[in-house]
Amino acid sequence: MERLMDEKTLVQLVIQVLAALQAQPRRKQVLVLFSGASAGQHEGLEAVSMLSQAGHSVTAVLTQAASLMIGEDKVRQGGASEVIPPGKWVDSPALVRAADLVLVPTLSMNQATAMASGAFDSLISTLALGALLAGKTVIAIRDGADPEGAGGKVWGAGTAAATLRARLSGNLKALESYGMVLVHGDEFLATVQQRLANAAPVQTSRSPLAPAVQVTATVITQADIAHLAEGSLLRVPKGSRLTPLAQESAGRLQLDVVYE
Repeated sequence: MERLMDEKTLVQLVIQVLAALQAQPRRKQVLVLFSGASAGQHEGLEAVSMLSQAGHSVTAVLTQAASLMIGEDKVRQGGASEVIPPGKWVDSPALVRAADLVLVPTLSMNQATAMASGAFDSLISTLALGALLAGKTVIAIRDGADPEGAGGKVWGAGTAAATLRARLSGNLKALESYGMVLVHGDEFLATVQQRLANAAPVQTSRSPLAPAVQVTATVITQADIAHLAEGSLLRVPKGSRLTPLAQESAGRLQLDVVYE
């Protein structure tokens, strides 16, 4: 009888531990692809730091140009769990399968052209296109590949080569049609936070009785949202960001975060 009671107690303890683990936000696996554009480098490193501080696992992949321009050490110092240097063989399908989110902060004209054509001719394009085929969310900063943005301005302002500019702009339209999320640099971190919050493994539809809350702060802390009811709609200014602890609370409370 005493042994039976002990077994019942053990089962109850296991159930409690499993419930506690399920209540914790799941650690996400994020793949960050750095190519040769100078635009987006700062935002990319900020994303690595933000994600690692929030407890997520970051794997960074660098092209030869990115390795020279950014440096592997800087990415590691930012908190990347793993840095894959140029020339290293990797199991691309396995990397994609493991990823919850794929980021391309330094999308270059060269990479955009390759991806738009559907060419799996480099590790970066292979991972990005493979992620799209797998139905993963891929978020890229468009500025470095945009002939009307930083990518074009680096060659000098003007309207010359209209046909070429149209072709390069067409690459971005093609990527969007494939399902890639293209944003400007100042929208990148907020978009990443929103996608991570919406990628919580357990989702419930918001109750009609759950309140909608407007927050005007540009930096939203855990204290700002800790009192909210589960499933609340949180309206925040476009360009604002959630601190790592706020992100965890938003995921735990299953908040619907809307940037407007």
